[in-house]
Amino acid sequence: MRRLALLLALLVAACQGAEPAKPVVTTQDRPRAVANRDDVLKNVVARKITDADRAAFRAVTVEVWGGHVVLMGAVVKPEQRRRAEQAARAVEGVGSIANELVLAELPALEFFRPDFAREDAVRRQLGLEGKAGLIVRVINGVAFLIGGGTPEAAAQLKADAGEVEGIKWVVTHIVQP
Repeated sequence: MRRLALLLALLVAACQGAEPAKPVVTTQDRPRAVANRDDVLKNVVARKITDADRAAFRAVTVEVWGGHVVLMGAVVKPEQRRRAEQAARAVEGVGSIANELVLAELPALEFFRPDFAREDAVRRQLGLEGKAGLIVRVINGVAFLIGGGTPEAAAQLKADAGEVEGIKWVVTHIVQP
């Protein structure tokens, strides 16, 4: 009887320390044709921006999901921020633009490059390894989540991504299907 009580106490203690399972958040994958079109659009937009002024836009990153363009990174002057958006808007096939460019001092532009190690950590945290349902970009400690899904999924993804070490805040651009 004593052994049974001890075993029961151990089982209860083990259950209390266990972390509850996270709910599975689903994101919507793009059809291959749409993903290919987005990749082409991303390259055209990025080239158009850098062709305007390679030095001024060296810390600008472009991502596209379903024709929705997200500009991330930093520029030195407000006029450069406007010019980058105008260049993106001039590309045929661009549906909407989210201009997330921030202003930074010239020496600080080097800090606004994608952080691939943190991107991998965010993907692991979100359970997205090997899946194409979401674009994850981490730039200067800010995680950008770009993809398709519901507002509820966006809120859960944002909360989960914010738990990754080194992430200052999370920006979501989740397009509803």
